Amino acid sequence: MQPQRQSHIVKQKTGPDDPELEKALNVAIEQVSSDDVIAIADELAERHARLFLNLKVDSEQWTSSFADIASAVTHTKANARTVTNQFNHGDFKLFEDLLNREAPTPVRVATFVEKLNALDTRLALELASGLLHNISPTDNWLWTRWLWDPTTGTGILPLLAGSTHNLQAENLADGYARVGAVSAMSLKFGEGTDLWTDELMANEDRAKFANTAFLACSYSVYMYGTTSWRLNREFNSLLPSLPNMARKLLGLKKIKEEETPMVE
Repeated sequence: MQPQRQSHIVKQKTGPDDPELEKALNVAIEQVSSDDVIAIADELAERHARLFLNLKVDSEQWTSSFADIASAVTHTKANARTVTNQFNHGDFKLFEDLLNREAPTPVRVATFVEKLNALDTRLALELASGLLHNISPTDNWLWTRWLWDPTTGTGILPLLAGSTHNLQAENLADGYARVGAVSAMSLKFGEGTDLWTDELMANEDRAKFANTAFLACSYSVYMYGTTSWRLNREFNSLLPSLPNMARKLLGLKKIKEEETPMVE
């Protein structure tokens, strides 16, 4: 990996204990509330009911909605187009094997990714796990690059877990299982924060997506804080609001933004 080049927009820092980084993270934390987590979980539940409930691969709904499905399980328009174009021939048998076979979920995910070698592994994982999670969120979990990217050793899961130890795996199936285990552990972390409230869990449909919404907001806090820390003040105003960062990670539509506070 080539070293990062400095530019005029990146401020020189003293290191991870820089007080400006702490200040930037505090500003980020103040931009998300328990109401934001609730709203995002509700939006995920609404999308589940509208797009993924009782979804069958061989149905007219699948064919007509595939572009929307691709947008829901990726976090950039470019990735959604890549997924849609990959299946523009109309052959969706890979998905039938992913969703309907009796093999354990980690094995089905790994098989899907290995067969779909035309896509970047990370994107194929996001497609497979995003489908499974959105169709049945209590039985399946996400594996996105913002949760855990083994190629770079980054993501919100190792940050919450304190290390990458429990995420290290020798194959995709084991990797998916480990991501699920650490995601479940992060639930306990969320329950100890102000972002996790009784209201978040009061609605059964919302509760299914509570941890997903919490993890996306947590990563957005980190991403916003570190980005604000590194960029000069005038560039901070270009950053989207933190809740909308979380929405983007989850393939949700952004809401109208208010002015974003800037780090001095």
